[in-house]
Amino acid sequence: MYANPKDIRTKRVNLSLNEVEDRMAEAAAEFNGMQKSAFLRELILEGLERMHAANSQGGAAEMRAAA
Repeated sequence: MYANPKDIRTKRVNLSLNEVEDRMAEAAAEFNGMQKSAFLRELILEGLERMHAANSQGGAAEMRAAA
């Protein structure tokens, strides 16, 4: 089924939301035509990529200043 077995998602995370957060996640997922879990996974991964990019840019500037 998968060309690369590493693409199989087997790691699970338990996420607790309150009623308002759950409704917001459900509405955003529906608006984007996605399942809630897939939408939240994509949202988390995008956030992690942005954090990594921001940290990488900040570190590069510090290293240039030190040189």
